[in-house]
Amino acid sequence: MTSFTADLGAELRRRVERAGGDYPPLYPAVILSASVVVTVVSVAQRYPFDRPGWVIAGLVLACVTLVLDLSVPPSSFVCFTVLASTLCFLMDPVPNDAAPLQLILSAAIGAAMYSLRTGIRVVALCIALVVGFGIFGGLESPALYALGVACGWLIGYMVLIQKRLSDNRARVLRERADRAASDERRRIAREIHDVIAHSLSITMLNVTGARRALEQDRDVDEAIDALTDAERQGRQAMSEIRTIVHVLGADESQPPTAAPGGRDLAALIDDYRKAGVHVSYRVAGDLASLPDPVSAALYRITQESLANVVKHSTANRATVNVTVDDSVEIIIENPHLGGRARDRGGAGIDGMTQRAALLGGTLETRHDDGTWMVHATLPARVMTDGLSV
Repeated sequence: MTSFTADLGAELRRRVERAGGDYPPLYPAVILSASVVVTVVSVAQRYPFDRPGWVIAGLVLACVTLVLDLSVPPSSFVCFTVLASTLCFLMDPVPNDAAPLQLILSAAIGAAMYSLRTGIRVVALCIALVVGFGIFGGLESPALYALGVACGWLIGYMVLIQKRLSDNRARVLRERADRAASDERRRIAREIHDVIAHSLSITMLNVTGARRALEQDRDVDEAIDALTDAERQGRQAMSEIRTIVHVLGADESQPPTAAPGGRDLAALIDDYRKAGVHVSYRVAGDLASLPDPVSAALYRITQESLANVVKHSTANRATVNVTVDDSVEIIIENPHLGGRARDRGGAGIDGMTQRAALLGGTLETRHDDGTWMVHATLPARVMTDGLSV
């Protein structure tokens, strides 16, 4: 018995929710309850029945309206069955009649759930019915009922406008959330790309150096040093990837590690030097004074540029110049003897450009006279909530 009651309650709730269309279930529940109360009061006011045929017809139409509300999707046809039910009740007029209150509910429903044209038609018919019975049918205070119908329509239309504003706001919030998620995916893709590209470049150079040391010089110590550096780079890459995964919330048990920044540039340059790339490095200014976002972007741009040196240049030589003043300027140059600009189809250059743009900076690449250059300008301060940090 309890299970049957629960199933019946769930089915009734589902039907009430469907009757309300896109509105919260409370709206149709209140309207349907009010309609039932008005119908019961209208029937009770006419007891003992002088014209039982009209009262029964009004009651039947009211019940049909309720069944339609709970059985079929919302339709403006239901409003007209309410008007027919009210008409039947008004054929047996009584003092202080409650039946016209159904017209107020119908006007509110017509304005809130259907098109403006349909709502106006419903309210016009309701007012016409009130005025007609006020003149010819003995309905008391028709002007008061007509005003109530007009107010019902106005309230329904205001509810409709509020719903549309709410829907628009929800749509805007969804679009913002989608853009934020897309931006976050691109940011994570850049981070993973930079970490993997850098680590694989260094690892490849170290493994190649170890192979050559064993094949040509039989220098086991040099080969072991190269493999040790490759192992260290692999562990560092795993640590950074673990940090990215932690940010995503996939592994909250792992404590996040600090992202590399400008202070780590010297160690980054040293890794490439150990791997066999001849890097000239010069810094003018205080890298430690840079805010974390700028410092991280500076590191990642340098990291990606040097990884590109390994991938695209045959000279294994580069220069890195960093200047910290009112802005941060970094220039990475390396010989590029292919006679043409390197392919821009990869994600590296686009990722560096996006990093600079997100901070309000710029990045350009140029191939000129056998030299490939990456030139980035970043703000020395970033704005957070209107404050420079």
